[in-house]
Amino acid sequence: MAKNYKFILTALLCGITIFSVFKYVSTLKENCDLSNTLDQMKQQVTVLENEKQNLLQSLKKEEESVQKLDQENAGLKANLKEGEEKLTKLDTDFKAAQKTIEQLNSELAASKEAKSKLNTQLSEVSQEKDSLNIRLGSVEELKKAIRELRVQMRKVKVEIKKKTRVTDDSEGNRGFVIKDGKSTSSAKVKIEVKPASKEK
Repeated sequence: MAKNYKFILTALLCGITIFSVFKYVSTLKENCDLSNTLDQMKQQVTVLENEKQNLLQSLKKEEESVQKLDQENAGLKANLKEGEEKLTKLDTDFKAAQKTIEQLNSELAASKEAKSKLNTQLSEVSQEKDSLNIRLGSVEELKKAIRELRVQMRKVKVEIKKKTRVTDDSEGNRGFVIKDGKSTSSAKVKIEVKPASKEK
């Protein structure tokens, strides 16, 4: 009984020892696996941290780029507004210039027409001047002009005499003062025409 008891106890102790060893080995293996897994997890966390930092830097750069684009956009809007104002001013100036050009064209046309008339008148005056120079430069033409003047003078004298007769024969004194029963108006008109000398 004692031998059996010892054997059973020894077997039991051996079983417990084997189980303990197995359990210890199993636990060590699990610990090793867990340690490896933990290292892998740490590595992954490190990679993820690096990626996070990279993403944060990229995000910061993107934000800076967006801010820069916003500033450029604001500058472009200001330039666009300034350009629109300049364009409006240029359009107004262009319309004013067109109006001025139209006025100048009208004035130019009027000036051309006036110049044409003046040229025509100048031509006529030049012809008259040439004609007068010819007449005054020639003795025969000068005599002819004097004869024409004398004829015109006679006609004027006849017309004056006619008007004087009508005045004398009409009733009333027509506003003239009567002195000694006679009108103070002169019925005789003396006109003297002296021809110009050759020197003049």
